[in-house]
Formats: sequence, structure tokens, C-alpha cells
Amino acid sequence: MRAFGLGTLVIALLAISALLDQDSGMEIWLELREDLVRSKTRVDELVRQNDFLRREIELLEADPSAMDRVIREELDLALPGEVVVHFVAVE
Repeated sequence: MRAFGLGTLVIALLAISALLDQDSGMEIWLELREDLVRSKTRVDELVRQNDFLRREIELLEADPSAMDRVIREELDLALPGEVVVHFVAVE
């Protein structure tokens, strides 16, 4: 049992010395780990956006009138006889 406690102490001391030693690479490893987490988060966000856009494409391809409506809304166009009305948000 005493050997187990001594082994744990040695491992803890080595870990602390690795954290304090700038040449050990531990600081770089921690930075890279943070970068990986940020990258995975960004990938997840982009996958969600991609899925949303794919669904929007499917909906627009399935309904030609929807495509026409979206084009007119995005470009502020109107068919003859239509009136474009813009609403301004009031706070």
C-alpha cells in the first residue's frame, strides 16, 4: 500500500514538473487541445448550416413558385401590379 502512495506521489510530481517546464511541450499540447475543441465546434456549426441549406434547396426545387417568391424577396423585385412594402422595426 505504501508503494502505491509513493508511486502516485512520483506521478503527481512528474506531472507538475511537466506543466511548469516550458520546454516539455505540455503548454503547446494544451493549446492544441483547445484549438481542436474550437475546430470541432465550428465544424458542428457548419454541418448544421449545411443541413439547413440542403433542406432549403430541396424545398425550393420542389416548389417552383417558392423559388420565384424567394428571388423577388431577395432582390426587392415585384411582378407587374404588385407593390413592395418594407417594414422598419421600431424599438
